[in-house]
Amino acid sequence: MSLRASHHRIPLRTVLILPFVLQIFAAVGLTGYVSLANGQKAVHELALQLLGKVSAQTNQHLDSYASNIRHLTEINGEQIDLGLLNPQDPDRLARFFAKQVKNYNVGYILYGTTSGDFVASGYYREATIPKRGNPDISIVLPQKYGNRDLHNYSTDVEGKPIERFETVKDYQFQKEGWYVNGAKTGEPGWSEIYQWETNNYPLSIATSRPIYDKQGRFVGSLGVEQRLSQIGDFLNQISVSQTSQIFILERNGLLVANSRRSPVFSVTGGKPRRLHGTESLDALLRSTAQSLGDRLRSLQTTQQLSFDFQGERQFVQVTPWRDEWGLDWIVVVTLPESYFMATIDANTRTTVLLCLGALGITTILGILTARWITRPILELQAASEAIAAGDLDRTVNIKSIGELQALARSFNQMAAQLKTSFTQLEDRVAERTIELQQAKELADQANQAKSEFLANMSHELRTPLNGILGYAQILGRSRALPEKERHGINVIHQCGSHLLMLINDILDLSKIEARKLELSPQAIHFPAFLQGIVEICRVRAEQKAIQFHFEPDPDLPVGIAVDEKRLRQVLLNLVGNAIKFTDRGRVTLSVCQIAAAPDQTVQLRFVVADTGVGIAPEHINRLFQAFEQVGEQQRKTEGTGLGLALSQQIVQLMGGQIRVKSQLGVGSDFYFEVKVPIALDWSQQQTATAGNIIGYEGARRHILVIDDRWENRAVLLHLLEPLGFVVTEAEHGQAGLAQLSQAVPDLIITDLAMPVMDGFTLLQQIRQNDRLKSLTVIVSSASVAPSEQQSSFEAGGDDFLAKPVQVQELLSLLKKHLNLTWTSEASQPKSLTSLTERLAPPTADLQVWLELAQEGRLKKLIRTAEQLQQQDDRYQPFVQQVIQLAKQFQSEQIEAFIQQYLPSSLP
Repeated sequence: MSLRASHHRIPLRTVLILPFVLQIFAAVGLTGYVSLANGQKAVHELALQLLGKVSAQTNQHLDSYASNIRHLTEINGEQIDLGLLNPQDPDRLARFFAKQVKNYNVGYILYGTTSGDFVASGYYREATIPKRGNPDISIVLPQKYGNRDLHNYSTDVEGKPIERFETVKDYQFQKEGWYVNGAKTGEPGWSEIYQWETNNYPLSIATSRPIYDKQGRFVGSLGVEQRLSQIGDFLNQISVSQTSQIFILERNGLLVANSRRSPVFSVTGGKPRRLHGTESLDALLRSTAQSLGDRLRSLQTTQQLSFDFQGERQFVQVTPWRDEWGLDWIVVVTLPESYFMATIDANTRTTVLLCLGALGITTILGILTARWITRPILELQAASEAIAAGDLDRTVNIKSIGELQALARSFNQMAAQLKTSFTQLEDRVAERTIELQQAKELADQANQAKSEFLANMSHELRTPLNGILGYAQILGRSRALPEKERHGINVIHQCGSHLLMLINDILDLSKIEARKLELSPQAIHFPAFLQGIVEICRVRAEQKAIQFHFEPDPDLPVGIAVDEKRLRQVLLNLVGNAIKFTDRGRVTLSVCQIAAAPDQTVQLRFVVADTGVGIAPEHINRLFQAFEQVGEQQRKTEGTGLGLALSQQIVQLMGGQIRVKSQLGVGSDFYFEVKVPIALDWSQQQTATAGNIIGYEGARRHILVIDDRWENRAVLLHLLEPLGFVVTEAEHGQAGLAQLSQAVPDLIITDLAMPVMDGFTLLQQIRQNDRLKSLTVIVSSASVAPSEQQSSFEAGGDDFLAKPVQVQELLSLLKKHLNLTWTSEASQPKSLTSLTERLAPPTADLQVWLELAQEGRLKKLIRTAEQLQQQDDRYQPFVQQVIQLAKQFQSEQIEAFIQQYLPSSLP
C-alpha cells in the first residue's frame, strides 16, 4: 500500500460501528423528515387560507367604505338637485354637512361653486379624527367677506360655529381633485389621491359629483373626502400579528395605506412627496414591494407567492380591488412562516432529541462489540508498524479468536524471514554506497578540472586576441587607410570577434549546466548588426565557392533592444551550419517584420535556408540535443554538437522557438520568431558608434596602465594617446606603486594576474593609502568569470573591462568615470545630393551598371566598377559610393543614384 493510500485508510472499528449507526440514523431521520414535510405542507395550506380570509375581510371593508362614500355623495347631490338643500344658505348647509361627517365617519364633505363660494365641514385638524370630535366648518364667501380667504371655525354639538381658529389666505379650492374631476368629466367619480398643503399634509381621496342648474349649466361640484389614515386605522385593527403586514398600493406602486401606520409620504424642503412601496421606511413592506416588481400593472387575479426576509420565509397574497366609480387598488397581505411554525418546531426538536438518543445508544453498543473484535487485529497492526520502523524482533501472541491465532503464527514466520533478508540487504547497500561515493568524488574532481581548464584556456586565448582585436580597432579608426584596406581590417575585427564569441560559448557551457544563462538586452543599430553578420558569413561562403544571399525586409526597424551577443551567436551558428552542409547552390538569410504592436514592440522572423544535403526525418528530433550531431560522419568532426542546443536555449529565453523544415537531398530551412522592443534612442545609447571619436573637451587626462604583457599595454596606449590622453605604463603592481608615488593619475587600468605584485595586492595598497584611496581603478582581465569580477570589486575595483578590449566599452567606461564629453568627426556617408557634384563615368558604363542593379547582380556590378576605378582614378568618389551601396544590397538606392546622371531621354 502506498503512503498516499495509508492516509485515507478506514479503521476496522469504524467499519463495524458505522453500518449500525447509519441504519438507526436513517430510520429515525426518515421518520422525522416525513413528519417535518407534512407539517410544512399543513403550514402552507393554513397560510393560504388565512391570507385569503384577511384579504377577503380587507376587500369587504373597502367595498363598504367606498359604497358608503358614493351613497353619501349621491344623496347630497340629489337633495341639491331637488332643492332640499339650499346652497345659497351656507350656514345651514355647513351645519348639515357637519352632522353627516359625524354620522357617516368621513373626513370632509365639500361644496364649491363656479362663483367662488366654498362650504365644507369635516376634520380640518388631523388630530381630532381618532377622537371623533366635533367637525370643523370651512367656508370661502367672496361676496360676504370681500376676499377669497378660507375661514375655519370650530363647532359645538349642534354643528354651530363657535370661534374661528385659522384663516388661509386666497384659498384656491378649484385646484383640488374633488372639484376638478367633477368639472372636467361631468360625471360622478373619484379624484386622484392628493395631499393637503397645510396641517401636516394629510393624504386624502374624494368623490366628485357635478351640480347643474335647471338649464343644465355646470354651477359647482360636490365632494366627500376621506383621509387615507382612516383606512390605515382599519387595517391595523385586522392585522393578524405584530410581524404580519397589510398594505394597499396603487397600480403605479404608490402607497395608499398600511397596517403599521408607517409613513406613506415624505416632506423635503417643505414639499410633500408620496412614497412608492419600494421606498417605505418599513423594511418588510419595502421588501414585499420589491419582490412584486412590475407585476402590479398587469395583475388581474389573486396571486400567492413567498420570499425570504431577514432569513425567514414570508407568505404573500396579492389581490386586485376595484369599485364602481373607477378606484383600482392592490391589496397585499404578508404573513411570516414563524407564525405557524411554533408547534412544528417543537415537534422537530423532539424528533432530533430522539434521533440523537438512539444514535448514542447504538454507538456505545457498536464500540463495545468492535473493541472485542478489533483488539487482536490492532496488536497485529502495531507489530507490523514496529517491523516497518526497524524492530525486526517483534512478535505477536493472540489467543482469543482461532482465525486470528493462525494469522499471528504466519506473521511471526514472515518477520523472521524478513529480518534475515534485511540483514543481507544492508550489507549490499553498504558496499554499493562506498562505490557511489568513490564515483562521486571522481566526478567532482573531473568537473573541477574541467572548470579550471576552461578558465585557463579562456585566459590564454583572450590574451593574444586582445592584441589582434585591439590593433584591428586602432587601424579601423585610422583615416589614412584606403577603403579596400579598411574593409579588410573590419573583416579581421569581425572574425576576431567571432573567435572571441566562440571562446565565450565555451564558458557558457558551465552556465548552461548551472541553468544561469541570462540575456542582457541593449539598444543596437539593427541594419549595421545584420551587415556584420553578412560580412562574416560571406567570407565563409566564398571559401566554399557557394552563393550567399541576404534578403532584408525594407520595413525593418532601425533600432531594437536585444542581447546583441546572443542574437549574433544564434545567427552565426545557423548560417555557419547551413554553409557547412551545403556543397553547391546557395545559402539565404532573410529577415522580415511580421507585425508591429502599439506597445513599441515588433515581431521579427529570421529564416536561414540552404540547398545542402538536408536532414533525415528520424534525425530531426535529435538536432537540439547537447553533444548530438547528425549527418555524414566526415562533417561531424567539424563541431562539438553544442551550437544548436545552445542556440535553441537562447531563442527560448527570447520568447521564441527554433523550428526546422528539411528534405533529404534538397535542403533545410531553420526559422524562428522573436518579439523585441523598438529602440528609438539607439543612437544616444551607442554614442561611440555615432561618429569617429577624435578627442574630448577640457584638460588632458592622465591614465596609468599596469599590465605585465607589453602587447596589452600597447593596445591601450595606441587607443588612448590619439584621443589626447597622457598614458604611462607599469609592468606590475610594484612598478605601478612607484609611478603613483611620483604622480597621481586621473584613472588606473590594471591587470590582475601579474608577477612581483598582482592586481589584488595593488588594489589593497591603493585603498589603504589616504592619498590614493579615492582614485578610480578599472580592472582589465582576460579572466571574465563572474567570480573573478566579483573578487575584483571586493578588492576595491570600481569597474571591470574584459579582454580583449572593445573600444566602445573602453570609451563608455572612461566617459562614465572621468565625466568626459567626446568630440567626434561624423562618419556618416555623404548624401546623394552632394555626390551628384562628383565626376560621373560615361553614359554607356552607367547604363550597364543600372541594368546590373535592376537584375540584382550586385557582385558583377562591384567587379565592373572596380575595373573602371583602376582605369581612371578620376571616377573614384563616384565608384566608391556605388560599391558601398552594392555591398549593403541597396539596389533601389543604386538605381536612384545612377539615374541622376543619365540623360532624361534614357529610361
